[in-house]
Amino acid sequence: MKIKGSGKLFELIPCKQNSPEWLELRGLAIGGSDVAAIMGLSPWRTPAEVWLEKTGKAEPEDLSDRPYVQRGHDLEDMVAAEYHKRHPDRIVHKVNAICRSIKRPWAQASLDREVCYPTESDQQKRWGVLEIKTARDDRDWKEGIPPYYLTQVTHYMSVTGRSFADVFVLFVEQWRYEEFHIERDEEDIEAVNAAVDGFWHGFVETDTMPELVGTDGESKGLAQWHRQSNGEVLESVGPEADLAISEYQDAVAAEKEAKERKSAAGAKLRAIIGDAKGIVTDVAKVTWSRSESSRLNAKKLKEDHPDIVSAYSTLYVRDGGLRITEVK
Repeated sequence: MKIKGSGKLFELIPCKQNSPEWLELRGLAIGGSDVAAIMGLSPWRTPAEVWLEKTGKAEPEDLSDRPYVQRGHDLEDMVAAEYHKRHPDRIVHKVNAICRSIKRPWAQASLDREVCYPTESDQQKRWGVLEIKTARDDRDWKEGIPPYYLTQVTHYMSVTGRSFADVFVLFVEQWRYEEFHIERDEEDIEAVNAAVDGFWHGFVETDTMPELVGTDGESKGLAQWHRQSNGEVLESVGPEADLAISEYQDAVAAEKEAKERKSAAGAKLRAIIGDAKGIVTDVAKVTWSRSESSRLNAKKLKEDHPDIVSAYSTLYVRDGGLRITEVK
């Protein structure tokens, strides 16, 4: 397999997306979906989460069974076919490979498709990146491509040397397609490259953890990194620990108070709604969703059929939380 630029700008490593080989290769370099997190632009991941994964201290979260991920995977070929239908004069190729930069091997790209615009001369053909997206609605797209996707395709253009990128998105709730076109911008390329190179050399190669933001993803990653306690209780850990303890206790107290207020207000609203579906006031409309469902009795299943439970059990790291007691 060979695509424009392979062997010159990047090494082409054939592999099918989401295959075990592809997942393993993703962990060896910075890919497009990592860039927004590195630059602090991702609503889903932080620099520390990327660092934990790239240094092998934590495994990337398996999102393959998430409905929105599965939906995107199932619809990708259909959305790509719609793009081609709208532009029958353009050449569209699916890229079942990872493109790894030759000059910067810590930078790689997993393209959905490559696209070629028609030109009068074969030597002047313009090859670009085609990124296929599905989104629930267009809330994040009203001002154009969201920053977390713009950094992704800019990284792809950097690695592959392509002069443009098309992002073709299906908004599922409206069942509406929209197309966005981005010409290569060298200032954007330089900004993304600087972030990627700085992260790789400054954090991954030096094994230095970026500043923690405090997300659940970071906590899960840290639990994987430090899977078991060695039984030691550390002393003289410095004022940073006292500050973190104080912040944690204050947050627990505020969370408890907020939860109690939420429960009380919720009970009052449920009592007002009663058997109705909901209420409407000058302030808002409130509906109360209720339904019956069955629940798996895991305890009984374990007692009656331990062999079945064992066969379908997966080992994972459980974070039991922090317990703080005052020193007297």
